[in-house]
Amino acid sequence: MLAKIDKRNLEKLLKRADGVADKKASMAVLSMALLTFEPEKNLLYITTTDLEQGFKGRIQAEIEGEPLSFCVPCRKFYEIIKSFDENEIILQKDNSRLIIRDEEGSSKFELACSDSEEFPSLPEFAEENLLDIPGKVLAELIDKTIFCASKEEARFVLGGVYFEPLKEEGKLRAVASDGHRLALLDRDVPGIEDSNLKEGFIVGRKGAEIISELAEDELVVKFGFINNYACLFNSYGFFFSRTLEGTFPDYRAVIPQEFKNILKISRKLFINALDRATVLISEKFKPVKIDLKRDELILSSPEGELGMAEIKLRAEYQGNPLTITFNAEYLVSALEHMNSEEIEMKLNDERSPCLITGYRDEGFIYLVMPMVI
Repeated sequence: MLAKIDKRNLEKLLKRADGVADKKASMAVLSMALLTFEPEKNLLYITTTDLEQGFKGRIQAEIEGEPLSFCVPCRKFYEIIKSFDENEIILQKDNSRLIIRDEEGSSKFELACSDSEEFPSLPEFAEENLLDIPGKVLAELIDKTIFCASKEEARFVLGGVYFEPLKEEGKLRAVASDGHRLALLDRDVPGIEDSNLKEGFIVGRKGAEIISELAEDELVVKFGFINNYACLFNSYGFFFSRTLEGTFPDYRAVIPQEFKNILKISRKLFINALDRATVLISEKFKPVKIDLKRDELILSSPEGELGMAEIKLRAEYQGNPLTITFNAEYLVSALEHMNSEEIEMKLNDERSPCLITGYRDEGFIYLVMPMVI
Protein backbone atom coordinates (compact mmCIF):
# COMPACT_ATOMS: atom_id res chain seq x y z
CA MET A 1 0.00 0.00 0.00
CA LEU A 2 1.18 3.50 -0.91
CA ALA A 3 -0.68 6.76 -0.29
CA LYS A 4 0.02 10.40 -1.19
CA ILE A 5 -1.58 12.90 1.20
CA ASP A 6 -1.70 16.67 1.67
CA LYS A 7 0.44 17.39 4.73
CA ARG A 8 -1.64 20.28 6.09
CA ASN A 9 -4.90 18.35 5.98
CA LEU A 10 -3.31 15.28 7.54
CA GLU A 11 -1.78 17.36 10.33
CA LYS A 12 -5.14 19.02 11.05
CA LEU A 13 -6.89 15.64 11.24
CA LEU A 14 -4.21 14.15 13.48
CA LYS A 15 -4.43 17.12 15.84
CA ARG A 16 -8.12 16.34 16.37
CA ALA A 17 -7.45 12.62 16.71
CA ASP A 18 -4.62 13.15 19.19
CA GLY A 19 -6.92 15.22 21.40
CA VAL A 20 -9.06 12.13 21.96
CA ALA A 21 -6.38 9.41 22.24
CA ASP A 22 -5.53 8.41 25.81
CA LYS A 23 -1.84 9.24 26.39
CA LYS A 24 -1.77 7.70 29.89
CA ALA A 25 -3.84 4.61 29.12
CA SER A 26 -3.20 1.33 30.91
CA MET A 27 -4.23 -0.29 27.61
CA ALA A 28 -1.60 0.59 25.00
CA VAL A 29 -4.12 0.36 22.15
CA LEU A 30 -5.98 3.43 23.51
CA SER A 31 -2.95 5.61 22.72
CA MET A 32 -3.03 4.34 19.13
CA ALA A 33 -4.62 5.73 15.99
CA LEU A 34 -6.40 3.26 13.73
CA LEU A 35 -5.54 4.01 10.09
CA THR A 36 -7.96 2.62 7.50
CA PHE A 37 -7.06 3.01 3.80
CA GLU A 38 -9.86 2.66 1.21
CA PRO A 39 -8.35 2.82 -2.32
CA GLU A 40 -11.72 2.68 -4.12
CA LYS A 41 -12.85 5.89 -2.42
CA ASN A 42 -9.35 7.40 -2.14
CA LEU A 43 -10.00 7.99 1.55
CA LEU A 44 -7.92 7.55 4.67
CA TYR A 45 -9.85 7.21 7.94
CA ILE A 46 -8.19 7.97 11.28
CA THR A 47 -9.87 6.73 14.46
CA THR A 48 -8.97 7.24 18.13
CA THR A 49 -10.76 6.55 21.41
CA ASP A 50 -10.24 6.50 25.17
CA LEU A 51 -13.48 4.46 25.58
CA GLU A 52 -15.32 7.51 26.97
CA GLN A 53 -14.76 9.59 23.81
CA GLY A 54 -14.15 8.62 20.23
CA PHE A 55 -13.24 10.37 16.98
CA LYS A 56 -13.28 9.14 13.38
CA GLY A 57 -12.16 11.53 10.66
CA ARG A 58 -11.47 11.14 6.96
CA ILE A 59 -9.13 12.74 4.47
CA GLN A 60 -8.69 12.53 0.69
CA ALA A 61 -5.60 10.59 -0.46
CA GLU A 62 -4.20 9.00 -3.61
CA ILE A 63 -4.05 5.35 -2.55
CA GLU A 64 -2.55 2.40 -4.44
CA GLY A 65 -3.01 -1.19 -3.36
CA GLU A 66 -5.57 -3.18 -1.38
CA PRO A 67 -7.77 -1.89 1.48
CA LEU A 68 -5.76 -1.97 4.67
CA SER A 69 -6.12 -1.21 8.40
CA PHE A 70 -3.48 -1.04 11.14
CA CYS A 71 -2.60 0.96 14.25
CA VAL A 72 0.24 3.40 14.95
CA PRO A 73 1.14 5.43 18.08
CA CYS A 74 -1.02 8.52 17.59
CA ARG A 75 1.15 11.14 19.30
CA LYS A 76 4.37 10.02 17.56
CA PHE A 77 2.64 9.90 14.18
CA TYR A 78 1.32 13.43 14.75
CA GLU A 79 4.76 14.72 15.78
CA ILE A 80 6.37 13.16 12.72
CA ILE A 81 3.84 14.72 10.33
CA LYS A 82 4.29 18.14 11.97
CA SER A 83 8.05 17.96 11.41
CA PHE A 84 7.72 17.89 7.59
CA ASP A 85 8.03 21.13 5.62
CA GLU A 86 6.81 19.60 2.38
CA ASN A 87 3.20 20.02 1.16
CA GLU A 88 2.80 16.35 0.27
CA ILE A 89 3.65 13.26 2.32
CA ILE A 90 3.91 9.65 1.22
CA LEU A 91 2.82 6.79 3.48
CA GLN A 92 3.91 3.26 2.62
CA LYS A 93 3.20 0.06 4.55
CA ASP A 94 6.15 -2.35 4.73
CA ASN A 95 5.50 -5.42 6.91
CA SER A 96 5.28 -4.17 10.52
CA ARG A 97 6.44 -0.64 9.70
CA LEU A 98 4.79 2.47 8.30
CA ILE A 99 7.28 4.39 6.16
CA ILE A 100 6.64 8.13 6.22
CA ARG A 101 8.62 10.20 3.71
CA ASP A 102 8.58 13.13 1.33
CA GLU A 103 8.55 12.64 -2.44
CA GLU A 104 12.26 13.45 -2.79
CA GLY A 105 13.17 10.91 -0.12
CA SER A 106 15.22 13.50 1.81
CA SER A 107 13.29 12.78 5.01
CA LYS A 108 12.12 9.33 6.06
CA PHE A 109 10.68 7.82 9.23
CA GLU A 110 9.79 4.21 10.00
CA LEU A 111 7.04 3.91 12.60
CA ALA A 112 6.12 0.61 14.26
CA CYS A 113 2.62 -0.69 13.47
CA SER A 114 0.32 -3.08 15.30
CA ASP A 115 -2.68 -5.21 14.39
CA SER A 116 -5.99 -3.40 13.95
CA GLU A 117 -7.96 -6.27 15.51
CA GLU A 118 -7.05 -5.08 19.02
CA PHE A 119 -8.55 -1.65 18.45
CA PRO A 120 -11.96 -1.19 20.16
CA SER A 121 -15.02 -0.92 17.95
CA LEU A 122 -16.89 2.40 18.20
CA PRO A 123 -20.65 2.85 18.69
CA GLU A 124 -22.59 3.79 15.57
CA PHE A 125 -24.81 6.84 15.37
CA ALA A 126 -27.34 8.00 12.77
CA GLU A 127 -26.85 11.57 11.55
CA GLU A 128 -30.56 12.05 10.87
CA ASN A 129 -31.29 11.93 14.61
CA LEU A 130 -29.15 14.99 15.26
CA LEU A 131 -29.79 18.74 15.23
CA ASP A 132 -28.40 21.05 12.55
CA ILE A 133 -26.68 23.97 14.30
CA PRO A 134 -24.21 26.63 13.09
CA GLY A 135 -20.73 25.60 14.19
CA LYS A 136 -19.87 29.01 15.65
CA VAL A 137 -23.07 29.01 17.70
CA LEU A 138 -22.28 25.62 19.25
CA ALA A 139 -18.69 26.67 19.96
CA GLU A 140 -19.91 29.89 21.58
CA LEU A 141 -22.37 28.01 23.81
CA ILE A 142 -19.46 26.00 25.17
CA ASP A 143 -16.75 28.67 25.29
CA LYS A 144 -18.87 31.17 27.23
CA THR A 145 -19.92 28.69 29.92
CA ILE A 146 -17.28 25.97 30.34
CA PHE A 147 -14.95 28.21 32.35
CA CYS A 148 -17.43 27.81 35.23
CA ALA A 149 -17.42 23.99 35.19
CA SER A 150 -16.12 22.38 38.37
CA LYS A 151 -12.66 20.81 38.44
CA GLU A 152 -13.33 18.98 41.72
CA GLU A 153 -13.89 15.23 41.41
CA ALA A 154 -16.37 15.32 44.29
CA ARG A 155 -18.63 17.56 42.19
CA PHE A 156 -18.73 15.10 39.31
CA VAL A 157 -22.12 16.17 37.96
CA LEU A 158 -20.86 19.77 37.71
CA GLY A 159 -17.74 18.82 35.75
CA GLY A 160 -19.04 19.81 32.33
CA VAL A 161 -21.60 21.78 30.32
CA TYR A 162 -25.33 21.13 30.65
CA PHE A 163 -27.24 21.45 27.36
CA GLU A 164 -30.98 22.02 27.57
CA PRO A 165 -33.36 22.35 24.60
CA LEU A 166 -35.90 25.18 25.03
CA LYS A 167 -38.22 24.06 22.24
CA GLU A 168 -41.02 26.52 22.86
CA GLU A 169 -38.54 29.39 22.60
CA GLY A 170 -36.60 27.86 19.69
CA LYS A 171 -33.35 28.00 21.66
CA LEU A 172 -30.56 25.77 22.92
CA ARG A 173 -29.25 26.63 26.40
CA ALA A 174 -25.83 25.87 27.86
CA VAL A 175 -25.18 26.10 31.61
CA ALA A 176 -22.08 25.43 33.71
CA SER A 177 -21.46 25.91 37.43
CA ASP A 178 -18.96 24.94 40.10
CA GLY A 179 -21.29 25.78 42.98
CA HIS A 180 -19.74 29.22 43.52
CA ARG A 181 -20.59 30.76 40.15
CA LEU A 182 -22.77 29.98 37.14
CA ALA A 183 -22.70 30.95 33.46
CA LEU A 184 -25.72 30.56 31.19
CA LEU A 185 -26.08 31.25 27.47
CA ASP A 186 -29.12 30.91 25.20
CA ARG A 187 -28.90 30.85 21.42
CA ASP A 188 -31.57 30.62 18.72
CA VAL A 189 -31.38 27.32 16.82
CA PRO A 190 -33.88 27.08 13.94
CA GLY A 191 -35.52 23.65 13.80
CA ILE A 192 -34.89 22.69 17.42
CA GLU A 193 -38.63 22.56 18.06
CA ASP A 194 -38.95 19.69 15.55
CA SER A 195 -35.74 17.86 16.56
CA ASN A 196 -35.40 14.60 18.49
CA LEU A 197 -33.65 16.50 21.31
CA LYS A 198 -36.09 15.98 24.17
CA GLU A 199 -34.14 16.36 27.39
CA GLY A 200 -31.06 18.00 28.85
CA PHE A 201 -27.67 16.25 29.02
CA ILE A 202 -24.25 16.97 30.53
CA VAL A 203 -21.08 16.83 28.43
CA GLY A 204 -17.85 16.48 30.45
CA ARG A 205 -15.14 19.13 30.21
CA LYS A 206 -12.83 17.23 27.84
CA GLY A 207 -15.67 16.23 25.52
CA ALA A 208 -17.12 19.75 25.46
CA GLU A 209 -13.75 21.30 24.63
CA ILE A 210 -13.27 18.90 21.71
CA ILE A 211 -16.80 19.57 20.43
CA SER A 212 -16.05 23.30 20.46
CA GLU A 213 -12.82 22.80 18.50
CA LEU A 214 -14.53 20.58 15.91
CA ALA A 215 -17.45 22.97 15.48
CA GLU A 216 -15.94 26.48 15.48
CA ASP A 217 -14.67 26.50 11.87
CA GLU A 218 -17.72 24.72 10.40
CA LEU A 219 -20.68 26.44 8.77
CA VAL A 220 -23.14 23.86 10.12
CA VAL A 221 -22.65 20.74 12.23
CA LYS A 222 -24.99 18.02 13.44
CA PHE A 223 -25.18 17.79 17.22
CA GLY A 224 -27.29 15.92 19.72
CA PHE A 225 -27.79 13.24 22.34
CA ILE A 226 -28.13 9.54 21.48
CA ASN A 227 -28.09 6.62 23.97
CA ASN A 228 -26.07 8.40 26.70
CA TYR A 229 -23.64 9.95 24.20
CA ALA A 230 -23.24 13.51 22.95
CA CYS A 231 -22.56 13.27 19.22
CA LEU A 232 -21.17 15.67 16.64
CA PHE A 233 -20.81 15.25 12.88
CA ASN A 234 -18.81 17.83 10.96
CA SER A 235 -17.56 18.03 7.36
CA TYR A 236 -14.76 15.50 7.82
CA GLY A 237 -15.84 13.09 10.55
CA PHE A 238 -17.69 12.48 13.77
CA PHE A 239 -17.02 12.63 17.50
CA PHE A 240 -18.86 11.17 20.47
CA SER A 241 -18.51 11.62 24.22
CA ARG A 242 -20.24 9.65 26.95
CA THR A 243 -22.41 12.08 28.92
CA LEU A 244 -22.07 12.51 32.67
CA GLU A 245 -24.50 10.46 34.74
CA GLY A 246 -26.67 12.21 37.27
CA THR A 247 -29.05 15.15 37.35
CA PHE A 248 -27.81 18.68 36.86
CA PRO A 249 -28.88 20.85 39.83
CA ASP A 250 -31.95 23.10 39.55
CA TYR A 251 -30.03 26.20 38.48
CA ARG A 252 -33.22 28.24 38.05
CA ALA A 253 -33.87 28.08 41.78
CA VAL A 254 -30.63 29.93 42.62
CA ILE A 255 -31.16 32.84 40.22
CA PRO A 256 -32.88 35.72 42.07
CA GLN A 257 -35.77 37.36 40.28
CA GLU A 258 -35.63 40.72 42.08
CA PHE A 259 -32.75 42.98 43.08
CA LYS A 260 -32.53 46.05 45.30
CA ASN A 261 -29.24 47.48 44.04
CA ILE A 262 -27.85 48.01 40.53
CA LEU A 263 -24.30 48.95 39.51
CA LYS A 264 -23.42 50.02 35.95
CA ILE A 265 -19.74 50.26 35.07
CA SER A 266 -17.31 50.08 32.15
CA ARG A 267 -16.30 46.45 31.69
CA LYS A 268 -12.67 47.14 30.72
CA LEU A 269 -12.26 49.75 33.46
CA PHE A 270 -13.57 47.27 36.03
CA ILE A 271 -11.26 44.47 34.82
CA ASN A 272 -8.27 46.81 35.05
CA ALA A 273 -9.23 47.93 38.56
CA LEU A 274 -9.70 44.33 39.75
CA ASP A 275 -6.30 43.34 38.38
CA ARG A 276 -4.64 46.29 40.12
CA ALA A 277 -6.43 45.64 43.40
CA THR A 278 -5.11 42.07 43.57
CA VAL A 279 -1.44 42.80 42.83
CA LEU A 280 -0.46 42.36 46.49
CA ILE A 281 -2.60 39.25 47.12
CA SER A 282 -0.50 36.08 47.08
CA GLU A 283 -3.17 33.60 48.22
CA LYS A 284 -4.90 31.17 45.84
CA PHE A 285 -8.22 32.93 46.34
CA LYS A 286 -8.14 36.67 45.69
CA PRO A 287 -10.76 38.41 47.85
CA VAL A 288 -11.59 41.99 46.91
CA LYS A 289 -13.93 44.12 49.00
CA ILE A 290 -16.27 46.38 47.06
CA ASP A 291 -17.78 49.42 48.80
CA LEU A 292 -20.71 50.83 46.87
CA LYS A 293 -22.08 54.32 47.36
CA ARG A 294 -23.93 56.69 45.08
CA ASP A 295 -21.80 57.27 41.95
CA GLU A 296 -18.74 55.72 43.59
CA LEU A 297 -17.09 52.33 43.89
CA ILE A 298 -14.08 51.53 46.08
CA LEU A 299 -12.10 48.30 45.59
CA SER A 300 -9.75 47.21 48.35
CA SER A 301 -7.64 44.15 49.07
CA PRO A 302 -7.26 42.73 52.59
CA GLU A 303 -4.27 43.80 54.66
CA GLY A 304 -1.49 41.23 54.12
CA GLU A 305 2.21 40.72 54.61
CA LEU A 306 2.95 42.70 51.47
CA GLY A 307 0.47 45.47 52.19
CA MET A 308 -2.91 46.39 50.71
CA ALA A 309 -4.45 48.25 47.76
CA GLU A 310 -7.37 50.63 47.34
CA ILE A 311 -8.83 51.73 43.99
CA LYS A 312 -11.60 54.34 43.62
CA LEU A 313 -13.79 54.46 40.52
CA ARG A 314 -16.64 56.61 39.27
CA ALA A 315 -19.66 54.41 38.59
CA GLU A 316 -23.44 54.62 38.25
CA TYR A 317 -24.93 52.98 41.34
CA GLN A 318 -28.57 52.91 42.36
CA GLY A 319 -29.39 51.47 45.76
CA ASN A 320 -28.42 51.47 49.38
CA PRO A 321 -24.77 51.70 50.48
CA LEU A 322 -23.36 48.18 50.37
CA THR A 323 -20.11 46.45 51.20
CA ILE A 324 -19.58 43.05 49.55
CA THR A 325 -16.56 40.80 48.90
CA PHE A 326 -15.92 38.67 45.81
CA ASN A 327 -13.19 36.39 44.52
CA ALA A 328 -11.70 38.80 41.98
CA GLU A 329 -10.74 35.99 39.61
CA TYR A 330 -14.38 34.89 39.42
CA LEU A 331 -15.37 38.39 38.32
CA VAL A 332 -12.53 38.85 35.83
CA SER A 333 -13.02 35.44 34.18
CA ALA A 334 -16.66 36.29 33.42
CA LEU A 335 -15.99 39.85 32.26
CA GLU A 336 -13.32 38.62 29.85
CA HIS A 337 -15.91 36.37 28.18
CA MET A 338 -18.28 39.29 27.62
CA ASN A 339 -18.48 41.83 24.77
CA SER A 340 -20.41 44.74 26.29
CA GLU A 341 -18.65 48.04 26.87
CA GLU A 342 -20.77 48.55 29.97
CA ILE A 343 -21.94 45.78 32.28
CA GLU A 344 -24.70 45.71 34.85
CA MET A 345 -24.30 44.08 38.26
CA LYS A 346 -27.49 43.40 40.20
CA LEU A 347 -27.20 42.80 43.95
CA ASN A 348 -29.30 42.46 47.08
CA ASP A 349 -26.99 42.14 50.09
CA GLU A 350 -23.51 40.96 51.10
CA ARG A 351 -24.55 37.27 51.27
CA SER A 352 -26.74 36.98 48.17
CA PRO A 353 -25.59 36.12 44.63
CA CYS A 354 -24.78 38.86 42.14
CA LEU A 355 -26.15 38.74 38.58
CA ILE A 356 -24.02 40.21 35.77
CA THR A 357 -25.34 41.02 32.30
CA GLY A 358 -24.45 43.30 29.38
CA TYR A 359 -26.44 44.91 26.57
CA ARG A 360 -24.14 43.37 23.92
CA ASP A 361 -24.25 39.95 25.54
CA GLU A 362 -27.78 38.94 24.69
CA GLY A 363 -28.79 35.59 26.17
CA PHE A 364 -25.83 35.52 28.58
CA ILE A 365 -26.02 35.79 32.35
CA TYR A 366 -23.37 35.24 34.98
CA LEU A 367 -24.16 34.54 38.62
CA VAL A 368 -21.49 34.69 41.31
CA MET A 369 -21.67 34.15 45.05
CA PRO A 370 -19.93 36.62 47.35
CA MET A 371 -17.18 35.54 49.73
CA VAL A 372 -17.86 35.53 53.44
CA ILE A 373 -14.70 36.46 55.35
